[in-house]
Amino acid sequence: MEGLMKISLDGGALNPKDNQGFGTSTFSENLVKALNLYDKKNKYFIYTFQNLKPKIFWMKGRVSIEEFKYKKDVFLALNQALPIYASGKIISFCHGLSYHFFPQYYSRNDVIRLNRQLKEMVKRSDKIIVSSKKVKDELTSIYQHIEGRIIVLPFGIPFDMNKGKIKKKDKYFIFVGMDHPIKNINFIIKAFSEFKKNKKYKEYKLKILTNNISRKRLKNYYQNATALLTASHYESFNFPVLEALSLGCPVIGLKSAIIPELTSYVNLANNIDEFVELMKSSINKSINLPAGRQGRLYTQFNWKNYVKNLVDLY
Repeated sequence: MEGLMKISLDGGALNPKDNQGFGTSTFSENLVKALNLYDKKNKYFIYTFQNLKPKIFWMKGRVSIEEFKYKKDVFLALNQALPIYASGKIISFCHGLSYHFFPQYYSRNDVIRLNRQLKEMVKRSDKIIVSSKKVKDELTSIYQHIEGRIIVLPFGIPFDMNKGKIKKKDKYFIFVGMDHPIKNINFIIKAFSEFKKNKKYKEYKLKILTNNISRKRLKNYYQNATALLTASHYESFNFPVLEALSLGCPVIGLKSAIIPELTSYVNLANNIDEFVELMKSSINKSINLPAGRQGRLYTQFNWKNYVKNLVDLY
């Protein structure tokens, strides 16, 4: 289809009251900004809880009514959920399958709800966008027949974390993310306790950043941290890793917390002993990201490229 197209977009994760600054909210905010910057050809209609009320039965009811009354060419399902009715092509975004492969870390109701959404998304979507080859392989292991509909588009570096000044490192490590069992925060606390058994590291601290924190403060934490620590049982992308790397903060992660596209930029551990040794190495600056790879990071994880590839799917 040529010329201007009307694109509707699920902006439910843009709700400022619910915004934790992680995961789908970070993705939604940056994609909306990127579309505004890099796609001047098409017209976007962003559905949010602020501009489309009431909130009750919002996706299945209110959004469906809007789609029926005002026809669009494409519906971007940013958060996997779909309205009952969408007038145009459906492009869905799958943000991972942790609830499917690790249901023990979720409530029974959440597992049922999310798997139901997944089944509907697979059935109705013309294209499904994932952020990593890992997620594509996982999806096709469940639904072999949809491989041709899955597109891998790694996210770009968040605009507010892009190419910040690299500062002198202070004596602390950070964890950034949701306070959720899937993040395996207890492992990080245990590893830090092992690290601190050596008295020469007694001045080092661990900062666990899970609550609402301004992006400006978070950026400062990244720039001054000795390293970011991540040990999730499952990750489909891991925005904090990309944010940290873009600001010159080394990353130490369990293999389960790092997607294939990011492995060449981080320091991988298989177990707690290796994890602690990497923490010690970070003190001597021996695990910093080489300058050449820093430039490659900006090229590989780029919102302009993301938008170009997305628009090609319309």
